[in-house]
Amino acid sequence: MKVGLLGRNISYSRSPEIHNSWYKERNIPLTYSIFDVKRDDIPSFIESMEKEGIVGFNVTVPYKEHIMGFIHELHSEALEVGAVNTVVVKEGWRIGYCTDVHGFERSLAENGLDLKGKKVLILGSGGAARAVYTALRHIGAEIHMAFRSEEKKVQFPESRLFMSLEEAGDISKYAMVINCTKLGNINDDRLPIEITGYSPDTVLYDLNYEPKYSAFLRKGKELGLRVINGESMLRNQAMKSIEIWTDALKQS
Repeated sequence: MKVGLLGRNISYSRSPEIHNSWYKERNIPLTYSIFDVKRDDIPSFIESMEKEGIVGFNVTVPYKEHIMGFIHELHSEALEVGAVNTVVVKEGWRIGYCTDVHGFERSLAENGLDLKGKKVLILGSGGAARAVYTALRHIGAEIHMAFRSEEKKVQFPESRLFMSLEEAGDISKYAMVINCTKLGNINDDRLPIEITGYSPDTVLYDLNYEPKYSAFLRKGKELGLRVINGESMLRNQAMKSIEIWTDALKQS
């Protein structure tokens, strides 16, 4: 039986490595592949799943929101976030989950970071940003956000402050700044913001993990700041996805 990662221009992904080593070690009858699919071809991909033996898949950029139109049922956290990164298929019924929230929360814990009551700046407004926003709400952080789309402000009602990416250069008041934009991945490794002010205690977190140190994190290292990439979040959300799929296999 097959699972995999649905996205576009995602050959760099480490997900197959993480998943397949886990399945092999535990003798789980799954193989994990890359599903690099054009947006217009997603309906035919969905239709071919049963024939191809695909029992579930992860979702990454740029389809975490788009895929919701193909889901029969949303888990509560996916509904809260408004994005799906994990799909399981049970007798043709597609259920969408968002394991990114769990992945980010576990990543913070692994890195010894407690953000309760602290000011945190999120860069971006897509599905990944909403997962991070949801996790920070659970934690009780004071959330500020920087992105370009005025219309998306309504999706983040508990953000205390909104600004454009151009206005976000002075990060000195933040315990953490989290890059949730596509800028910084291997396909477009540019700075999401120009840092004009900072505190030595500010932590820079980039959800991108390929390259290991994005332009954003390289700048942080240059300034002497603590930097974290998205590897631990990726690993933790992957473990949650595996739990969902293996539970479904046991019930089938």
